[in-house]
Amino acid sequence: MFLKPKKNPSSKFAYLAPARQKGVSLAFLLFAIIIVSLLAAALVQLNSQSALSNAQQVISTRAFFAAESGAQLQAMRIFPVNGGAAVCANQNYNFTANGVAGCTAATTCGATNINGQNYYQVTSQGQCNAGQPLQATRTIEVRLKNIN
Repeated sequence: MFLKPKKNPSSKFAYLAPARQKGVSLAFLLFAIIIVSLLAAALVQLNSQSALSNAQQVISTRAFFAAESGAQLQAMRIFPVNGGAAVCANQNYNFTANGVAGCTAATTCGATNINGQNYYQVTSQGQCNAGQPLQATRTIEVRLKNIN
């Protein structure tokens, strides 16, 4: 019952001895740098696409609000607050207010009389950043009827 003497620990890992490595660490380092560079390039590309997607979403939302504003302005012309005569005509709007500055809305209006009741159909097309690489167009259609 005697303990066996331990072997020399370096003999078990003799292949790791500095004399036998002969540039293995250089190859591993080069491999690691290439992998990290590829990951960094992928992250930069992903970040760029995300920024572009966010910008397009903002412009698209602005175009939607421009179209909605055009439809509401046209509805106010059809049913004026002061009770004046209804005006159903095509109209273009250029916006300068914050949020929709630089956007436009082109509205078309059509009227139909059914059983003595006027029904209006308004189509509004909002557009932002026209002529630029990132642009958006949104269309809204509403139908209106005077309930009085």
